[in-house]
Amino acid sequence: MSFNLHSAQEREHALYHACVMAVREGFPYLTVGEIIDPPHEMFDAALARQIALHMLIRKFNVPKRRVARMQERSRESVYRALRIIDDRCENPVFLAYYAAMAERADAALLSIFEEAA
Repeated sequence: MSFNLHSAQEREHALYHACVMAVREGFPYLTVGEIIDPPHEMFDAALARQIALHMLIRKFNVPKRRVARMQERSRESVYRALRIIDDRCENPVFLAYYAAMAERADAALLSIFEEAA
């Protein structure tokens, strides 16, 4: 994936891509498309998407409004995703699983940036 390092929009898109790819490793039976746009009946795909959005906002500090705009979602749906994952992170087992996905997102992002440089 190549992109312009000087474009904020392209950097945020790369961040989202890194988050989705990291979550994809945590949910290997889901396709990237199912994570990005979960079918209504696939609750695990919706959870995977919420985790990716949570990482984008909490870990990589992308503003919530920008994420809502970028994802073409309401701010309320973004806030709901944050609340759901924040609540789940109170469980130590889920938190460890989330931390492993977050580390993979860091590695994926580093790889994307190295490729772009």
